[in-house]
Amino acid sequence: MVVEEDAVGLVLFPADGDITSPDVSWSYTGFGVFRRWLAQAEGFDLSEMCGFGGQRPWNGVSTMLAPLLNHPDDDGPDLTPAQCALCLIGQ
Repeated sequence: MVVEEDAVGLVLFPADGDITSPDVSWSYTGFGVFRRWLAQAEGFDLSEMCGFGGQRPWNGVSTMLAPLLNHPDDDGPDLTPAQCALCLIGQ
């Protein structure tokens, strides 16, 4: 999975050359809503976290989704295959 920025938002895709593989695109606002929903499903409020207006450190929550949730909205590095696998399988 690679996170790319463009003029209208973010695109998440596997970057494996398979044009039939799943991908999704959001505006920055839509991606923010998605991340808040994921954090809530993981049992914490994203707005409490460092980088999202709060003071709670990321090592203070137990979630395998941290690489995605704590990823910069713009100009961030691609998520590594290991980070994506961690998000996908939770191990």
